[in-house]
Amino acid sequence: MSEKLSPSDRLGKELAAGIKDGEIVGLGSGSTVARLLPVMVKDMRERGVEAVWVPTSLQIQLVAQELSLRVAPLTSPNVVKVVDGADQVDGKLNLIKGGGGALLKEKVLLSSTKNAAIVADEKKFAERLCTNDVRVPIEVTPFARETATSRLKAAGSKDVRIRVDQRGYPCYSENGNMLLDALFAPIERPEQLERDLKVIPGIVEVGIFVIRPITVYKIRPDGGYESLKSGA
Repeated sequence: MSEKLSPSDRLGKELAAGIKDGEIVGLGSGSTVARLLPVMVKDMRERGVEAVWVPTSLQIQLVAQELSLRVAPLTSPNVVKVVDGADQVDGKLNLIKGGGGALLKEKVLLSSTKNAAIVADEKKFAERLCTNDVRVPIEVTPFARETATSRLKAAGSKDVRIRVDQRGYPCYSENGNMLLDALFAPIERPEQLERDLKVIPGIVEVGIFVIRPITVYKIRPDGGYESLKSGA
């Protein structure tokens, strides 16, 4: 009798499928990736496959090292697959990302693959981005914090906050930049707003992600999932 797999195990095996020995696989940040990575690795090792893994944060790098994975920096624009999470997904599979502060590295990595796999709980889906007051993460150089805040408000943000940790200290990305969280009305044209915000001097990256092609795995409350795809 074959072993009955949990939904998480089935998803991990699906994400690992097709990855060949020595190929480059990108890893986003957050608890979703940390949970699925051991399942993927187990399936791959059962097939005799060892990939080269590119993490976007120290958090995920530590998880990878605990699994004795081969970790490397990004040296190629040809990444076979990137597995990542999302803070919000809209009806056209556009994303808000950056809750963990790794949005710059995540966007570079996702731009280097034609196989973006995003895993998100059903509660993170909405018809438009910024529904239910979800904010857009902004990575900004410290020198431009005040001027960028003013220009974000001029671009339509209803409120801009400096991200702080539990002790009240400002949060910094692994690139040494400050993190802001900007509140917008539900976004009708994410790609246009992304372009408008990225030209503001001092803004390094914006947490609006319009990635194509993309597969988004929508996780139901019972742990099951469905895959949603959007082409180029």
